Amino acid sequence: MGWPSIVSKSAAAVAGALRGRSRLLAFALLLWPTEAQAGSFFDDGSFAFDPNATVTFDFEEGVPEPVDPEQEPIVRVESDSALSGRWVIELGEHGQAYIPLQLPPLARRYQVSLWIRGGDGVGSFVVGADDRVDEIATLYPTGRVTSDGWVELANDELRIDGARFGATAGLFSPEGCELDAIEVVAQGAIDGEVNPSCNGAVDGAACGTGQVCYWSECRNVDGWVPPIPDDRQDVTAYLENRLRFLFGPFRERTLDLPNALLAIEAMRHATDRWTYWNSFTLAVRRLHDGHTSTSSMGTRTYDTYNPRPLALCFLEGDADLSQGTEPSDPFYRDIVVSHVGGDHNLGLKPGDRLVRVDGLHPVAWSRSLIVHNWRQPAVSNHATFAEHASELGGLVSRFAHEIEIIRCDAQAKTCGAVETINLSDIPYDEVGTPFDHVRCDNRPLRHVPGAPPSHAGEYYDVFSGLLNESNPTERIYGVEWESLSTMNGQDGMGAALSGAVQSLNDEAAAAVIFDHRTGTGGTLVGPAIIWNFAVQKHPISLMSTRQRAEDEQPSLTEGQAIFNQALAQGWVDVAGSSFPTTMPVALLITEDVSASDWLPLGMKDAGTNVRIFGPYQTNGGFSTRFILGYWLGINYVLASGDTFLPDGSTANGRGVEPDVVVLPRQSDLLAGKDTVFEAALSWVRQELGQ
Repeated sequence: MGWPSIVSKSAAAVAGALRGRSRLLAFALLLWPTEAQAGSFFDDGSFAFDPNATVTFDFEEGVPEPVDPEQEPIVRVESDSALSGRWVIELGEHGQAYIPLQLPPLARRYQVSLWIRGGDGVGSFVVGADDRVDEIATLYPTGRVTSDGWVELANDELRIDGARFGATAGLFSPEGCELDAIEVVAQGAIDGEVNPSCNGAVDGAACGTGQVCYWSECRNVDGWVPPIPDDRQDVTAYLENRLRFLFGPFRERTLDLPNALLAIEAMRHATDRWTYWNSFTLAVRRLHDGHTSTSSMGTRTYDTYNPRPLALCFLEGDADLSQGTEPSDPFYRDIVVSHVGGDHNLGLKPGDRLVRVDGLHPVAWSRSLIVHNWRQPAVSNHATFAEHASELGGLVSRFAHEIEIIRCDAQAKTCGAVETINLSDIPYDEVGTPFDHVRCDNRPLRHVPGAPPSHAGEYYDVFSGLLNESNPTERIYGVEWESLSTMNGQDGMGAALSGAVQSLNDEAAAAVIFDHRTGTGGTLVGPAIIWNFAVQKHPISLMSTRQRAEDEQPSLTEGQAIFNQALAQGWVDVAGSSFPTTMPVALLITEDVSASDWLPLGMKDAGTNVRIFGPYQTNGGFSTRFILGYWLGINYVLASGDTFLPDGSTANGRGVEPDVVVLPRQSDLLAGKDTVFEAALSWVRQELGQ
């Protein structure tokens, strides 16, 4: 890290730059030492590219066409203070520019750099062709800054096989900035394969240091992170203290923080950049919290450009038809197929069973990926794994070598033997291959008018109306939605959810089933829309931020005193209204975090006309969060605070237990039934006297 170096650019140097690129480079060739490895500055402050650079780009001859035809044109403007020559690229707010680079067909290590000025910018080096990203590196500040504001972003030791891929240097700026002087410098040849084949993430032998197996090929993920900082011990201590001081939930601090800090120790002795920075992100992931996660530009890009997608969604359930062939795991629940897309589904269908992934129970396998999966599912509760189950389709696509499955016959209501599918044998899709994407939302079926059969509605969609399984005489209505993200109840989904709830009164509904099984969080304004309709007004929780790092879990007596003092001062969260409905109200839950934890909390034991149906406790993410990171290349989120309940206990990490515990059954899925929904519908009809 260290202090930035400031390079002064004199008026004479600027005038020299305006005379043209060729003259400046000729000057550089005379004065630069032959061992120079990157663009540098003369004593008068003028800039010159490395004379041995493989590629240079300073926009003097114009700009290329955008890599993406839908991308805004790249804007070139003249500047009397350009870093190189007299032209720069100008990016507006949320602007981006991606410049194709022609590399020689050789396996080499490269340093890639560019310079920005006038605002933040996130630099990247993408390897791939034909709208497919094979590898990606983030460009980080090197510490070199000129007196007139140019800042260098770079990364080095990037391993590229020029014979296989194309390459692009890119920049995104949230607020707008200038871009100049892109440079690619070869740093040496590579012995062996740049991207050897591998048999899934469990194949530790195939991939070397700084590599992870994605889609059966070793990817060079060390480009996701910067070099180890020179002041390693100070930086390590600083990052360790972020976990010690900022991470808040009491239960996870007791159970998980010690294990997280063990990963920090590897940072002190790491000999390569990936081990150093991945040890820090592993420490964050080990905190085991629904509001605590890691990500990177690489993980987000790989989520978008998937060469071997799978349109498969899974649930934790009861594989009642196949347990004779394959007994249930003593700890983990069975994994069954919920719904699939019309293609890319491996021939699986609802009710089929995923038995093992690379020799492990699917959830155990998913949890094992924590060592290198920066998008590891985030769960506070130590006994539920809904997030792991719903993300298995994407995880298997990226990280698995082979899966073991059981196919079942819906007509005969029987299941066959265990079958192995080798994913590494499945070829990558050709670019442009159609893909019937489905959203994994823990709903085997949709039950209200307008809800898309693909489950792939927009994030803020709310679907409501008379249930498909009901009729105008019975008048049982349903509401299905994904997120509780609303600031005032009248923006985005807040307005739609409020409208759906109001329509229950307008249309004289007799009962309602609220289906929030996706369980994305938001703000407490979202749950209040349902609470005010469904339950009597009552205090439910107190959100509290830990004041000191040494604070420990309060006793129940201490916690109750804290809650009661806040209650007397009007500081607690209150759910419900003075005149709630008396109609039967069912809430369906499965994968619920943050505000979606609070939703069932406010409805728990709140009235005889309200029931919560689900397979197990919610995520238990009763906290808020700090969003932190470094240059969008290393991003992490830490939970802050905890929540006291009226009995004095703290809620984070425990989740809300459904009133009616019901697991999706394999036999129901084969028959086209939604077990959790059917249980709620049966209760509603019972309450209506039918």
